[in-house]
Amino acid sequence: MNSILVPVDGSVHALKAAHIACDFAQKYDGRISLLYVLPKSIQAEKLLSLMAAKNFGPKLKSILQTQAKMEKGLASPAVKMAAGEQILSQAAAKIRRQGINATKLPIGEGDVVESILDAINTTQANVVVLGSRGVSDSHGNSFGSVSHAVFERAQCTCLAVK
Repeated sequence: MNSILVPVDGSVHALKAAHIACDFAQKYDGRISLLYVLPKSIQAEKLLSLMAAKNFGPKLKSILQTQAKMEKGLASPAVKMAAGEQILSQAAAKIRRQGINATKLPIGEGDVVESILDAINTTQANVVVLGSRGVSDSHGNSFGSVSHAVFERAQCTCLAVK
């Protein structure tokens, strides 16, 4: 368990996953890689409701509030990227406070599950720790659709955190 991948999306569950990944890293002398994948489309209001949004700067919050009031309420690609950078930085800072360094992988685009599986291969992760429910928050499964799909397809140890 020395190569640990932690996909983050700003949700409470993802932040808990980062905390647990720190425990693994300390116990097994591991290294942590953080991944954020841009959602194809996401409501600006949903980004504002994330746990991580409390630490977004005033400019990003203002832009998100403006976009939330627009007709479709979708966050623009540039705003999603800025939010992603903030989410990655916040997770890295949380991990640093535990005395562990984390590598921030380049922000992914496209299918979240495929991006996570690619990152597992790229980082040669032997464990992935992810929130059981995140931004997409699938209702009706005990696990979110992303964590369920990763569990089905990943060739490494997977841990879901709720």
